[in-house]
Amino acid sequence: MKVQKKKPNIVSVHLSPESKAALDAACAERGMTIKSLLGRLIDWFNSMDKTEQSIVLGQVEPADVRALAELLVGRGRAGHDGRPKARAKRARH
Repeated sequence: MKVQKKKPNIVSVHLSPESKAALDAACAERGMTIKSLLGRLIDWFNSMDKTEQSIVLGQVEPADVRALAELLVGRGRAGHDGRPKARAKRARH
């Protein structure tokens, strides 16, 4: 049986020149590649619940962010069943 290689998932991102320069600077300051930095950001985002994601995406009215964030902290990031949400382990790159 032939072993199939996993194909990489490639995502294109369009950035303004200013955003690209800021990303390059952040990577240089932290000694990371763009791929590893973006991979960590995506993992971090995916580890959030939908409410937290909505805040990060700017889908919550600015006047409501503080109260909503306090609610999230108060519930200790618990899931709907009251148990703490499992967090993904960080991979070191």
